[in-house]
Formats: sequence, structure tokens, C-alpha cells
Amino acid sequence: MLDFAIFAVTFLLILVGAVLYLYPASRQASGIPGLTPTNEKDGNLPDIIASGSLHEFLVNLHEKYGPLVSFWFGRRLVVSLGSIDLLKQHINPNLLSLMEMESTLRKVTMDRRGKSFTRHIFIDTLLQGSLSDQQILEDTMIFSLAGCMITANLCTWAVYFLSTSEDVQQNLYKEMDHVLGKGPITPEKMDQLRYCRQVLCETVRTAKLTPVAAQLQELEGRVDQHTIPKETLVLYALGVMLQDSSSWPSPYRFQPERFNEKSAIKSLSLLGFSGSQECPELRFAYMVATVLLSVLVRKLYLHPVKAQVMETKYELVTSPKEEAWITLSKRS
Repeated sequence: MLDFAIFAVTFLLILVGAVLYLYPASRQASGIPGLTPTNEKDGNLPDIIASGSLHEFLVNLHEKYGPLVSFWFGRRLVVSLGSIDLLKQHINPNLLSLMEMESTLRKVTMDRRGKSFTRHIFIDTLLQGSLSDQQILEDTMIFSLAGCMITANLCTWAVYFLSTSEDVQQNLYKEMDHVLGKGPITPEKMDQLRYCRQVLCETVRTAKLTPVAAQLQELEGRVDQHTIPKETLVLYALGVMLQDSSSWPSPYRFQPERFNEKSAIKSLSLLGFSGSQECPELRFAYMVATVLLSVLVRKLYLHPVKAQVMETKYELVTSPKEEAWITLSKRS
């Protein structure tokens, strides 16, 4: 786990650094409110480090300057969007990561199809079946992205939040008992677990499951009457948007019922966490978490550990800083 945490932080910095290396530096002023560079070489990197994480840096920055802010990563201008209204003027935050990954996986599939290699990898197993290229692509993406961290942390946070909210847990139990009874969960019945899906959506929102996404502004564009210069790195401060009180009333409260409102569902969809823009790895994580909860909630009561303080670690995926504990008792 420690190795992955180190990898996640390093990967995020390398990812941003790679963008800055591959595209020429730009000192063009944007007119967007924000920070001036701390120094010529590092830009605002010392401020990011002092904040503890990129997400926490962005939270402070947006609180001070508003939903559209700028800062400097070395000599590179970076713009961050911190509201759903501004995101509507840009693109789906999951699209560019998905397009690049699809291209890479399609190339790997072509290179390995019908050939023999000394080392057998997961995609070779898929190629042995009678799957279409699209199915191979989707299965590879799902299991490589969601096989561990997204799924594991969605399940962890869902169980933790349920243990702290007795009413939500009881409502979920009633739905599970009504839809499933004593029988097993099936794909058909899974679609009927509407409240369970609301619980998982609220888990994603409250935990800020993926706090930051990014893309390169390939062409000059405009957001909220401000010009974003060509080759500017644009960050989507998803963690900020997911707890914006203008979009989510009582944003720090775990309240699955908020997704009874179409506006809440639409907002989550715009962020790439639900609906037609939902990323495939999250669909898989929702399915696994639903199966887990269908077993736990029907058999056990979930209780919080008294005096436990849950601190959060913000990396590629948000997770607890320390182990999250709950206590259990058997349902009669």
C-alpha cells in the first residue's frame, strides 16, 4: 500500500511534468485571477508542497480567488476550473485520459494478436477467446484501472459512511430486503436497487473519490469571458466542485436522498461520475460495491468506532490516511 502511495504521488508529478516538458513553456498572462510564481524556476510548486497535496492547494486557491484561478508550475501557466458551471463550458474531464488509453491499448492488442510471447499478460488471455476488439478494449481498461484502487476505495468509503449514518443504513437494508429478499443479487435486480446507487453516488461525492483531472488546452479557448491560451494545462478541481454549496446543499453532509433530484444526477454526470459520461472503471466499481453491500447490509449492522478520527489522503484516488475501522453486530 505504501509503495502504491509513493507511486501515485510520483506519477501525478511525472504526468504534469511530462506535459510541461513536451510542450514549450509559456509565460503569456491570462488575466485570470490567481498566484504569481513563488520563484522563476519552480513557479508555485513550493506552495503545492506546503499545502500537503494538489487537491488541498486547489481548495485553498479557489476559496481565495473564486471558481476560475491560475497558478504556475515552473514556467508553465496552469488554469483550474472549480465549478460545474465552468466545467459545462469545457469538456468531459474523463474524455482525454480515456482517449489516450484507448489508443495505447488498441496498439498493444494489434501487436500481440496471433503471436507467441515468452511472458503471458492479461490481454493475451482475452485474445484467446472469441471477444470483439471493443470488448477486449473495455475489459482491459476496466480491470487495469478499477481492479484495485478505485473499487477498493469506493467500497471502503461506502462501508465507513454507512456505519456513521444509521438512518441511511436502515433505508438501504429495507430496499435490499424488499428487492432481494433472501435470494442472491442478479444483474436484473441490481438495476432495481435505486437507493443503493444513490448511496454509492453520494459516497463518490462526499469522499471526493477522484479529486483532480486534467487536460491540455490544444487550441486557444474561452471560459467565463476569460481567454485560456493555447497549450495551457487545465485542471478540473473535481474535489472542489463536489463540495461546492452552490451545487450541493449541505455539501459536507452524507445525504444520498439528494440524488432524488434530477439536478444532482445531472451535476454528477457532468463530472464524469454517472450517466452517459460515466467512465467504464467506475461502472465496474459500482457493480462490485453493490454486490458487497448486498451481502453485508442484509446480514450485519455496521457501527462506527467511537472517537475514531478519519483523516483523508488525496492522491490519484482519495483514501483514508490510516486504516478505517468499524464494528459489526449480527442482524436477528
